[in-house]
Amino acid sequence: MSHKHFKESNRHPKQDFQVERLAFFSDAVFAIAITLLILEFKVPHLTGDSTLESIWEQLFDLRFHFISLLLSYTLISIFWLRHHFLFKHINDYNREILVANLFLLLPIVFFPFSTSFLSESIHAHLAYVGYRLFSLNVIFASGAMYILYWLALEKYKEFSFELNPEERLNFKSKTLYLVITFVIIFLSTFFNNDDIVIYTIPVVIVGQRFFVSLSKRKLKQSEAKK
Repeated sequence: MSHKHFKESNRHPKQDFQVERLAFFSDAVFAIAITLLILEFKVPHLTGDSTLESIWEQLFDLRFHFISLLLSYTLISIFWLRHHFLFKHINDYNREILVANLFLLLPIVFFPFSTSFLSESIHAHLAYVGYRLFSLNVIFASGAMYILYWLALEKYKEFSFELNPEERLNFKSKTLYLVITFVIIFLSTFFNNDDIVIYTIPVVIVGQRFFVSLSKRKLKQSEAKK
């Protein structure tokens, strides 16, 4: 909805600042969550008897921590970009939107734990347990992101600027695809075969481009029929 629909006379003089404050608080949570990912990395223990080979062995033992960190860093970054996109359009809020935003931040602050648990479970040859928890973390975060979107840009349209159809479809399809991706990963763990999960991840992530392209094609076809 256009900005002209806002009842400026009824807005508190600090309302715009409060929206920015909400965004700044959220940015801080995202930043802290990303920073905490590195805390699980322990510097290799070096002594006067350490050799280059022993140092590389210790670094190699951290490989699962590195992979898990990169995965979580990428996902948290994706969620932050989508949150930033939403707040580029949100101009006001109510209690429901405020609570929805806090609800979204819960799985974000949980990422450092699920990331650490994932890497430790791989070390213990119980990777399927770690994948399940991590997948649930991503599914929860994606669902919370969609709820925030729906409240701010669908239910309470007067609180935000209007999205064009392509922007709306792009946001919804990417969020939906992330849910589908990690539901598939979660279900694949019940085969109790870590290789299935490892091969599933790149396949479903690469498929996102096809999924989004297909959604856009259907949108253009529906618009052409009108």
